[in-house]
Amino acid sequence: MSQGLMKSAGKAAAWSALGSWLGLLGGLVSLVVIARLLDPSDFGLYGFVLVTLIIPETIACNSLGEALVQRPTLTRGHSNSIFVISMVLAAIFFLIVIIFAPMISAGYGHPELTPYLRVMAAGLFLGAATAVPSGHLMREMKFKEVALVDAAGTIVGAVVGIALAFLWRDAWALIGMELARRLVRMLAFSWFARWLPGIRMSLKEANDLMRFNIALTGYRLAAVAEVAIPRLLVGMFLGPAALGMFNLALRVQEQASTALIAPFGSVSYAIASRIHTDKEALHRILNAGLRLAGLIAYPALIGAIAIAPFAVPFVFGEKWVPATLAIQISLINGLRRPSTAFNGGIIKGIGRPDLLLKTFLISLLTYVLMPFAAMHSLAAVMWVLTLNRTVAWLFTCWVVQRKTDFSIYKQLAAGSSALFASIAMALIVWGTSLYLPTDWGNVSKLMILVVVGMVTYPACLFVIAPRMSWRYLNLLITHGWRQVSKRLNRGSTDRGTPPDDAAPASLLDVK
Repeated sequence: MSQGLMKSAGKAAAWSALGSWLGLLGGLVSLVVIARLLDPSDFGLYGFVLVTLIIPETIACNSLGEALVQRPTLTRGHSNSIFVISMVLAAIFFLIVIIFAPMISAGYGHPELTPYLRVMAAGLFLGAATAVPSGHLMREMKFKEVALVDAAGTIVGAVVGIALAFLWRDAWALIGMELARRLVRMLAFSWFARWLPGIRMSLKEANDLMRFNIALTGYRLAAVAEVAIPRLLVGMFLGPAALGMFNLALRVQEQASTALIAPFGSVSYAIASRIHTDKEALHRILNAGLRLAGLIAYPALIGAIAIAPFAVPFVFGEKWVPATLAIQISLINGLRRPSTAFNGGIIKGIGRPDLLLKTFLISLLTYVLMPFAAMHSLAAVMWVLTLNRTVAWLFTCWVVQRKTDFSIYKQLAAGSSALFASIAMALIVWGTSLYLPTDWGNVSKLMILVVVGMVTYPACLFVIAPRMSWRYLNLLITHGWRQVSKRLNRGSTDRGTPPDDAAPASLLDVK
C-alpha cells in the first residue's frame, strides 16, 4: 500500500474514533441518567419494540446503502435505486406494523406496547432516507463528516431522551431519544453528502447492486437473529425486567465497542474495497489495525469487567445490581470484537458478504441451547450468546485466512500483547479490591481501582512488549510535537512547517 493511502487510513480511523468517542460520552451520560430515572421494566418494553422492528430496519435501512461503498463505479441511477427500494420497503413495513401492532402487543402479553410500536415504526423512513448519503460519505472516506454526524446524533438524542425521562418517567424517553438521533443523522448526512433524493433509475442499475444487496441483507438478518432470538426468549421466560437488564448489558458492551473498535472496522471496509487485490497491503492494514484496536479496547473492556461490582450500583443505581454478572459476561463477549470488526470489513470489502452469511448461519446452530438457557437464568443466556459469537468469530478468522492468506495465528498474535497486559492489569485490580477496607463506600473503592488500573496497564504493557510500547510512545510524542509546531509556525514563510507527507503516516504505520 502506498504511504499516502496508509496515511489516509490512519486519519480516517482517527476521525472515526473521535466521533465514536464523542458519541460514547453522550451515549453513556444519557444511559446513566435514564437508567436512574426509569425502571428495568421500561427498558424491557423498549426491548420488545426493538425485537419487533429489528428485521424491518435491517432490510429497509441498514443493508442496502453499503453496496454503494463496495461498487467500483457508481452512477446517479445506482444511488436513486437504493433510495427508492429503501423507501418502498420502509413504507411496506410501516403499514404492517401500524395494522398489526395490537396483535403483536397481545402476543407479547403487553397491550401497552401498541402506541410505542406505531410511533417507532415512523423511524423506518428516517433510516431509509439515510442509507444513500451515509454510503456516499463512507465511499469517499469522509470519516471526519461521518464522525461529526454520529456525535451530533448521539448528543441530540441524549438531550431529548434525558428531557423526556424527567418529564414522563417511562419508555417514551427511549423512543424519543432514538427518533431524535435518527432525524439528526438523516439531515446531517444529506447535508454533508450534498445529496437530494431522486427517483430516476433503470432496472439495470438496480440489478447491478442486487447480488451484493441480497447477500449482505441475508448476513444482516442472520446477525439480527443472533440478538433478536435471545431478547424474545428472555422476555417470554424471564419477563420485562430481565429483558431490560439484558438490553442494558448488551448496550454497555455495544457502546464501548462502537467507540473503541467500530471506527477501525468501518475504515477497513472502505480501504479493502479499494485495494482488495493487494494482499500485502491488506496484511499490513490488518496487522497494524488489530494491534492498535486491541491496545485501546482490551484494557477498557477487561478493566470494566474487574470493577463492575463497584461501578454498576454507583453508575446505574442499586436496582441494576442484578444485571452485574450479565454485564460482565457481555464485556467478555466484546473481547473478540477487534478481530471481528476488521474481518467483517475485509470480507465485505472483497465483495463476499455471502461468506459472512454462511458464517452466521453456522454459528446460529448454537442457539439450540438458548431456550433451555432462558428457562434457567439471564447469565445462562449471556453465556450461550458468547458461545454463538465465538463460533462466528472463529469462522470469520478462517475465511480471512482463506481469502487473503492472513493466517489465524497472525490475527490472534496482532493484539496478544495488549490482551495479556490487560489480563495482568485486571488481576492486580481484582487483588487490590480484596484488600480495600470493608467500611469504604463503592465510590471510594471505584476511584482507587480505576487509578490502579490506569497505572498498572501501561506498566504491564512495557514489561510484556517493551519494543512496541516504546515505538508507540515515541510516535505519539513526535507526532504531537509536530502538530504543536505546525500551529506555532502557521503562516510563517521563513521557518515553514514540514509537508504532510513528512510527518509520521499514522499509528497504523507502526510496525
